[in-house]
Amino acid sequence: MSGICGIVFKDKNNRLSQGDVLSMVQALKVSEQGDSFTAALESVGIGAQGFPGRLTGIAERDLQGYPLVMAFHGNLYNLKDWVPAKSQGTEVISELLMLYTKKGMAFLQGLRGEFSLAIWDGREETLYLATDRFRVHPLLYYQDSDKLVFASRMKGILACPFPIKRTVHPEAIVEVAGSSIIPTPKTIFREVKKLPPGYFLTYRRGEVHLEPYWEIRFRLPSTAIESALAKELKTLFTEAVSVRLEVDGISSQIGTFLSGGIDSSTVTGVLTQLIQHPVKSFSIGFEEQRFNEINYARIAARAFGAKHYEYFVSPQDAYNAIPILLEGFDEPYGNASAIPTYFCAKMAREQGVNILYAGDGGDELFAGNERYATQRLFEYYSMIPGWFRESLVKPLVFTLADRWKWDLFIKGKKYIQRASIPYPARLSSYGFFQVIPLTELLEDSLLEAVGRDYDLSATVNSCYFQAPAQSELDRQLYIDLKLAISDNDLFKVMRMTEAVGVTVRFPFLDHILAEFAMRIPASVKMRGRQLRSFFKKAYSDLLPPETRAKKKHGFGLPIPVWLRTDKRLNEMMQDLVLSPQSIQRGYFKKRTLEKIVELHKTDETSFYGTALWNLMVLELWHRKNIGS
Repeated sequence: MSGICGIVFKDKNNRLSQGDVLSMVQALKVSEQGDSFTAALESVGIGAQGFPGRLTGIAERDLQGYPLVMAFHGNLYNLKDWVPAKSQGTEVISELLMLYTKKGMAFLQGLRGEFSLAIWDGREETLYLATDRFRVHPLLYYQDSDKLVFASRMKGILACPFPIKRTVHPEAIVEVAGSSIIPTPKTIFREVKKLPPGYFLTYRRGEVHLEPYWEIRFRLPSTAIESALAKELKTLFTEAVSVRLEVDGISSQIGTFLSGGIDSSTVTGVLTQLIQHPVKSFSIGFEEQRFNEINYARIAARAFGAKHYEYFVSPQDAYNAIPILLEGFDEPYGNASAIPTYFCAKMAREQGVNILYAGDGGDELFAGNERYATQRLFEYYSMIPGWFRESLVKPLVFTLADRWKWDLFIKGKKYIQRASIPYPARLSSYGFFQVIPLTELLEDSLLEAVGRDYDLSATVNSCYFQAPAQSELDRQLYIDLKLAISDNDLFKVMRMTEAVGVTVRFPFLDHILAEFAMRIPASVKMRGRQLRSFFKKAYSDLLPPETRAKKKHGFGLPIPVWLRTDKRLNEMMQDLVLSPQSIQRGYFKKRTLEKIVELHKTDETSFYGTALWNLMVLELWHRKNIGS
């Protein structure tokens, strides 16, 4: 990825040159296009690496004899509000720096877009770091007794020319094995942390302080009628797309990810309305029909007159893409849908498209994920009077399930068991470690390192209890907006598109639109168990009926099937999971790994296959970055 980086020493006597930060800048470079920038002021070194379609650079000013420096990377969509007309590049960043001198870090609240930035304020001898509200552009930081090091990706941190301590974080290993990702603020190394979305960091005299400048809040539901809310939604979403088009310009270099679902179809439809000519759309298919959604993409493409392109990803493609994943994700990352995302972006690039509009965020803002409907189903059980549930319904269903073994009552028993689990525990009640306990999977050394009572759901639980929300649905949306968006979805899309030189726009993650979505009452967003009911109704005049009726899928991947059926992938899985080289790391018990491999052979779901892919990713990362 491109981005920003830097080093700040606590002691001013440590002198830095531009060359000291150049190695970090070069580590961020993923494209031959894009300029490099460096600046050095005594004990401070800052760098930036550009990328096509993004504003990147460094601006320096002198204020009353004190130096001010800003490194910026990303895009802003309200420049005309405070930047003189025709300002470009470093001129824009210089104006940003002036805005900071007037408002301090409160200036972040007026920025509309996605970005990472660093400011060195010589007046206070203070470094500030910030990411955008959803962390489209991330920042990592490392601190020890004499310095703070920051960069947009781990490679930049590790390229620091001064000593960096790094030890593999045992909790990160467990998190990837159980949930595919490493949640904020953790990274794969214990000493390196991720700056949370919507936060800024202050480093002054060796001390780090974190503070939010924006928060997701659901506590002020609108009292407007639904038709008025629908009108406002369409106005704000069209604006979110159009302000991005003002930056990109209307050209054949723009396209869309098109899965055929609600979000990508809405983006394609609204974009077509705005540019008033056919949009290039790109979709991924699979030969495995259970995973193949290409027909829905074709329906949407026809409805909007898009110039549509398709690519069918094969097991061979997945095998060939593994080195690209390892290079793109410099931390272990187990979401296998990164593979179709990469091939979709690659196809777009080959068709001359260098900017793709994506639908990420729509489900989390407007209640479109299947698990929301599942939890609503469990909530219905609590509506039965307690005395009736406990004295009649539960004993009767359990007795019939245990004695007669009827399938209907066995399912009823499982339903009651899960429905009886209180929030937030219910949200994590069917995770990997509920089926394969930590004590069964982890070797004693790793188990002791993380603690025998380590709770993989602790991050989810923490988000649940701190959510500024009144309804269970809004609490679930808050969790996903905090965790799934930045640590999973954006991380995946940004890294895979950058690998082929494509920039992505996320109009659903426009903060003005997001703040409006938070005001829509939960009862309006999702009627009963009807996902996206408000959004679908608002856009019923745009979206094809088949699209509105489609269940959520997106760019999934049949990797669990391929790990069974494809010879090369199966052999790779066997080696990465069960070989002596893997076992000697002392993370996982061999007999349990063998059990998971065996269960996967007959499992018709994706459960064990997903777990095996996570374990493969962990071992691949170790072999590339740590060695044997």
